[in-house]
Amino acid sequence: MVRILITGSTDGFGLEAARQLVQRNHTVYLHARSQERADEVKAKLPGAAGVLVADLTSVAETCKLAEEANAIGVFDSVILNAGLLYGPFRKTPDTGVPAMVFVNVIAPYILACLLKRPKRLTFIASVLHREANTDVKDIFWLERGEKGFQDFPAYCDSKLHVMLLANAVARRFNGTSVTSVHPGWVATKLGGQGATDKLEDGVETYVMMAEGDYDESLTGVYFEPKRKIGEPLAVTADENLQEVVVKACEDITSLKLAA
Repeated sequence: MVRILITGSTDGFGLEAARQLVQRNHTVYLHARSQERADEVKAKLPGAAGVLVADLTSVAETCKLAEEANAIGVFDSVILNAGLLYGPFRKTPDTGVPAMVFVNVIAPYILACLLKRPKRLTFIASVLHREANTDVKDIFWLERGEKGFQDFPAYCDSKLHVMLLANAVARRFNGTSVTSVHPGWVATKLGGQGATDKLEDGVETYVMMAEGDYDESLTGVYFEPKRKIGEPLAVTADENLQEVVVKACEDITSLKLAA
């Protein structure tokens, strides 16, 4: 039996993975962005060990999530599943970064900095990182602002940036298997109704990462649905680009990603 934390686990991949892991007798902690959603998901999945509440568009709330998770103890597996896709440009109050970009990139950075290091740390990426702009300039939209913001390109960029971050973390965290996962394009709230992949294929990979049912000496590796190792864009291995993302996150959060 393993102890698992899954962020963004009130619906979609996160909830279904949590449901299967509870059924497999693991100790699963969920995460919700509000107490109302926490109450709803606890009713849906009463076998969960607990639900942590934090709005991952806030530095302070994300830090609080890490503090509360650390009070529970060291997790065998942490899956950073929370993410945003469509929506207007909505500045986060404490940074000015669009909410989507904050949730997809900065919140995982904060948690990687502050959580006690688990055995397995999984960042949720997307095959759409292949559609991203690879110049890693103004990744937080502080220069371009609302006028230049388009949600779909911004999402694609954020998934490239989180993969670069994951690989930077992998180089630093000895003894932790750090991976990126493309869960598939499925008809979740995020994926929309036109999606063509199967939820269960992506969840199969989540469960594998949670249980450690793979070669845990692998780190900095990109997985796809059905437990398959994928081939990401080559630039995700560029250490200079990785460090650009790390430095941008460090500058905006004042948190350092320790070696």
